[in-house]
Amino acid sequence: MAKRANVSVATVSYVLSGKEELVRRISGETRERVTKAIAELGYVQNQVARQLRLRRTRRICVLLPQIGIPFADNIARDVETTVRQRGYSSVVVVGRTIEMCRQLVLDVEAGLADGIVAEVEQFSRTEIDALFEPVSRAGKAALLLHPTLEPDPFSTVRQGRLPAFKAALEHLHGTGRRHFAYIRHGDSDDAHRSETLRTFLAGKGLEAPLIVTGAENRDDAVAAALAMVDGTRPPDALLIQSDLSAVAVIQAMLRRGVRVPEDIAIVGSGNAEDGRHCFPQLTTIGPERSLLGTSVDHLIDEIEGKAEPRTFEIAWSMIGRESA
Repeated sequence: MAKRANVSVATVSYVLSGKEELVRRISGETRERVTKAIAELGYVQNQVARQLRLRRTRRICVLLPQIGIPFADNIARDVETTVRQRGYSSVVVVGRTIEMCRQLVLDVEAGLADGIVAEVEQFSRTEIDALFEPVSRAGKAALLLHPTLEPDPFSTVRQGRLPAFKAALEHLHGTGRRHFAYIRHGDSDDAHRSETLRTFLAGKGLEAPLIVTGAENRDDAVAAALAMVDGTRPPDALLIQSDLSAVAVIQAMLRRGVRVPEDIAIVGSGNAEDGRHCFPQLTTIGPERSLLGTSVDHLIDEIEGKAEPRTFEIAWSMIGRESA
């Protein structure tokens, strides 16, 4: 290729590297000659050899507590779209417990990927520090999705769930709701939202909320919600940590003869498309659109030594519709 383009071997290597700091040393006319020579000769880089030489996989691991729900699927899609544009690939893994996540993180340390994007809202700062210490030890980059985490030593994405959750509580209280219940995921303590709910109600002088698990499974969520309305203290406001489960609960309530929102207001979480197409339309909290691509792009810059850890903010809001 160097001979065909009438340039040095180093010049060809610079162009093939794709590194901006190297490519910009070469004039546009020279780059064009090299690119033309590459095309004419039909050259394709041996990615396996390149990875061995650089000790990189050009792969990003996406660690999620569950898949098959819109929020998690959107994360996986956003990561895949962004990394493909940078010549990387992604692999999605599921870690529901701290033990499962620990093994997956050790796999990344051992060479599964160059970096990791992880949803870690369910873990405390102490757990996160211990969990991702192998990643730091191996010099890998990480992007952690957590509402309060500081970017040390990893980049973080703070999704504004708590402000949106508080806005939903204020809305429900402002419309006269006084008996609150919350169906959360069963495999995490969801301390942030649960504690926010308890604190809010205590500040209003209201009784403690009924908090149960089951949001990650529609059948479990429906069973939990129906048990609540059949109980001695039926709620008039129900928050559910999943839009898909919230939609299922709405339909179950209507079949039972419980009116939504007249008898019980229901608020979901995630702003899934399903909530716009049910009846009544689901009031929810969530992002208007995903901005994860920018943070994933930054993660790759960290892997390539071009950037330092930082924090990204993705705003959530309450999206008022018909169910509350």
